[in-house]
Amino acid sequence: MGEPQRLSEDSDIEIVLPREGSPVSIYVSDRGTTLIRNSADNLIVVSPEGKDVGKIDLLKDAFTETENRQYVHDTTAGPYWSGLSAWYYLDLPQGEIFVVRPWWGRHIFVDVSRGKLARSSQAFEVATLKTEEKLVMSALSSKEEPADHEFSKYGAAYLAGILKLKQAIPLLKSVEKSTDIGSCTFGGLSFGEDYNNEVNPRRYCTYDLRQAAQLSLRRLGITPKHLPCHSFQLEQGDDEIPFVPTDLKRPRHENVERVKVGMSAKHVLNTIGAPDFINYDTWSYDMDADEPFSLTLTFDERKVTATKKEAPLWKSGLSRDEALAY
Repeated sequence: MGEPQRLSEDSDIEIVLPREGSPVSIYVSDRGTTLIRNSADNLIVVSPEGKDVGKIDLLKDAFTETENRQYVHDTTAGPYWSGLSAWYYLDLPQGEIFVVRPWWGRHIFVDVSRGKLARSSQAFEVATLKTEEKLVMSALSSKEEPADHEFSKYGAAYLAGILKLKQAIPLLKSVEKSTDIGSCTFGGLSFGEDYNNEVNPRRYCTYDLRQAAQLSLRRLGITPKHLPCHSFQLEQGDDEIPFVPTDLKRPRHENVERVKVGMSAKHVLNTIGAPDFINYDTWSYDMDADEPFSLTLTFDERKVTATKKEAPLWKSGLSRDEALAY
């Protein structure tokens, strides 16, 4: 703990603040080395003998100004950036190296013997690729219940596409059938609105694991099954029932021209099915046509206000990755 200090200049009350943030996660190697990540995004390296070796401030020491500006989000719970990041050890001839792989793809290396950042090298990068491939295949092959391994499978399903692991395709096809719900959302502009016999476009649940698997399948050149990544409710008075869209008689991309400004969420769902990604007031679809494209719909409280057809967002840029990470 730190030194006692007065609550204010004219107060007799003294408080003692902790010297460092509370532990968030702990990583222990086969050799007994321990890395503690705390709430301030510091990595504290502890030797197998229990001695502190060093401390690294990831945001200040490891991330660039551009990375902090583009990828680190300030929230009421502190900086947030670590969704879909990978944390693991490399056991190399020159010693143990700890790796942090943020979702945007860069590798951060920690020399645990010195408790300091290490420069990237070809040997390190080759080792990371081999290790990540092994971890991805192991997680996707796991037979345990998703409740016990959801994050590892989710991260593996995402990383399989980034690493272009063709051997993961059969496993991704299995994972995409998952009906595990990762999160449910309700909010935005919809408070106080009457949605009787309608669908609230901002009230939905997300099949996160399926969402990641389908993104990776597309990146591996495979058209996924058009299983919905989100589920919605039909409001009937004070009750809600699951909304099941009309079965589409043809591929959804062939119905895109029928989607118009002014359509209700229910009408959209019956025309092209559930979106692949939702971000506040937008629904976004990745269309698997002969010439793939993405379609983004903007909603007000209940109806479409704008449509945008563009180059497939899963092929370039990081917008799809960011949507999964946050």
